[in-house]
Amino acid sequence: DPRIKVLAYDDCSNVNRKYNEWYTAYPPLHQCDAGVGPGDYFAKTLIQSLPDGYTIGLVPFGVNGAPIDVFRKGVPRPGWTLPPDNHWATGYEWIMSRAQLAQKVGVIRGILFHQGESDTGNSAWVSQVQELVIDLRTDLGIGDVPFLAGEYLYSGCCKAQNSRVQELADAVTNGFMISADGLNGIDQYHFDLAGQREFGKRYGMAMQGALTIP
Repeated sequence: DPRIKVLAYDDCSNVNRKYNEWYTAYPPLHQCDAGVGPGDYFAKTLIQSLPDGYTIGLVPFGVNGAPIDVFRKGVPRPGWTLPPDNHWATGYEWIMSRAQLAQKVGVIRGILFHQGESDTGNSAWVSQVQELVIDLRTDLGIGDVPFLAGEYLYSGCCKAQNSRVQELADAVTNGFMISADGLNGIDQYHFDLAGQREFGKRYGMAMQGALTIP
């Protein structure tokens, strides 16, 4: 759908994308060799409710297996590689650079969040994510835009973390929890294709209810 754009995550010759340039969105939205994630059906669902002339811009930041410390403001990265050349001192600088680039052509309307398996057992996770959201909203000047946080596989490794996802949604102003109930996986971490699509739809429906479109 030409109304759904993605800010390229990396230099990916296999899909003819260059880092930080806009393209009509189709999977993969993240790494060059990735598959379908929830962002795809999130946008396909949300666009159906938007007035004519509106465009969705997806700005992906997913990093495989990354703990929240990779993204926090002022926290040196504990490893993990960030595109395009891994020069970032913190993941927060990387997020800000791409988000501010997106603001040159559009308005940030919300934050989609799905992270936490690597922080299972981290009692400070909720407060750390809450701090990250506050920092992003403040530094980007986007007010209390909707913050959507998704659960993990009910059959997976990290189902115990789901109680913290609900706690997080309650702790963040204008926060929403996206249920993973009934979704299946291909392993202990990842949803299967049908699950990715349904999860994306749930994110999209939640955003439909949360947005105020003039």
